[in-house]
Amino acid sequence: MPHVPVVLKIVLFYASWLALPVAALLFWNLARGWHRTSNLIALLPVLVFVYARFVEPRVLLVSEHEVTLCGQGLPGTLRAGVVSDTHNGIFANAVSMRRIVDRLRRLDLDFVLMPGDFTYYPKPEAIAGNVEALRDVGVPVYAVMGNHDVGYPGPDLTEPLTAALQSVGVTVLNPGEAVFSEAGKYVRIAGLRDLYQVRGTDTPLEVPEPSPLPTIYLEHNPDTIKAGDLGTFDLMVSGHTHGGQINVPFFTCRMTFACDTLRYGYADNPVGKLFVTSGTGMVGLPVRFGVPPKVDVLNLRLDRCRTPEPRTRLTPRLGAHSTSSPRTKT
Repeated sequence: MPHVPVVLKIVLFYASWLALPVAALLFWNLARGWHRTSNLIALLPVLVFVYARFVEPRVLLVSEHEVTLCGQGLPGTLRAGVVSDTHNGIFANAVSMRRIVDRLRRLDLDFVLMPGDFTYYPKPEAIAGNVEALRDVGVPVYAVMGNHDVGYPGPDLTEPLTAALQSVGVTVLNPGEAVFSEAGKYVRIAGLRDLYQVRGTDTPLEVPEPSPLPTIYLEHNPDTIKAGDLGTFDLMVSGHTHGGQINVPFFTCRMTFACDTLRYGYADNPVGKLFVTSGTGMVGLPVRFGVPPKVDVLNLRLDRCRTPEPRTRLTPRLGAHSTSSPRTKT
């Protein structure tokens, strides 16, 4: 039986359809000239909600970012797609995996990184179907689990989700590592456990040994970059924040955790480079506002620029915004 808060979220999802007849009624009142001022005041927030519930969650943008990685191998550029927080489950207005895969296939990618949170209270029998489309990406896909996948909150879906992902050819690194190679260019991808899974427990992140290859850490929660000694890496790719999901200037960063480390985008800092994607799905409320679903593309410029040394722990806050200027297209 679903947990009571989950039932309430399902009720809220279906009750949100009432916003459409309410908006129609207010338009009718305005057209008839009844209480124009009061009806107009009531209509504006209803229209904002209708947009956030029925329009923006169905948008799917693509943004491109430039990142330099250092290490052995031939210099050149690799294109990595990044998709996170798909949250397929009780909110049926989340972008489907099929639509995401169709977009990925048009981007001329070398590989895809998925830093977790595939689920949001799905029916167990629906997990395999929710990720089935990943079979058709056409390039290697690497994934880790997010907090919702490992039971923070909700049931621990690690085993069925891992099995479903592996059955469609996804390499699950939770934890683990793999090396992508293409025409003499190499990138090591090391997956870490979700921070919620290790915080307050004896479960380790299992940071990999240093490598001369350009190294990407795939980790769901960007706060991990402040968690302690992470060894040597060139870039951490994360999700988790949803870009705030409801992004209202001055309020989102003050009232949510989204900006604790980095809300969205790329930042270079003393610990290592960090990229945070804003994801495609939703939790809590079935709405997005000011931060539409997005697929990010990292143009990874590989260079023999240095031999990395272990970094120190980061203590200051990085801030809420990207330091890059992404190119966005619909």
